[in-house]
Amino acid sequence: MALPVILCGKTEDIGRGVVAGLKPEYDVIHFVMSPEAGAIQIPAILKGEKSPPSDSELGSKNYSQTPVAVILGGGYEDAGIEVMRKASKDIKPIPWLRPDKTKPAPPLGPEYGKAMVARVKDLLAQLKRDGKMDKEEVFWY
Repeated sequence: MALPVILCGKTEDIGRGVVAGLKPEYDVIHFVMSPEAGAIQIPAILKGEKSPPSDSELGSKNYSQTPVAVILGGGYEDAGIEVMRKASKDIKPIPWLRPDKTKPAPPLGPEYGKAMVARVKDLLAQLKRDGKMDKEEVFWY
């Protein structure tokens, strides 16, 4: 069964490819489009709300299980991430995955999404192996 995750991205075009690429191992249950929205939506989902607010059609909307990770896209900066993390603090400890912009990546577009998916899957597998899926920390992919 696919593990549920939350994906934060600035555009649904790239998000759509990432959602598809994470399957079948991961089910993006919710797509967050801004830090302000994430500060409301992510805590609601972590608390187990079955119909949290949403500003995107992306995601399965299957809230029967709480997510195992929050995956952040490259459009999110420190301040916005901090707003979302503070709003979600101490609800359910899960890893927050953030792109390492020092690593080479294709320009924004479909290839960018594919490269990010590969890096996210590698990191999630490593966190599972290392027993860190319940750590409320930022991990870089």
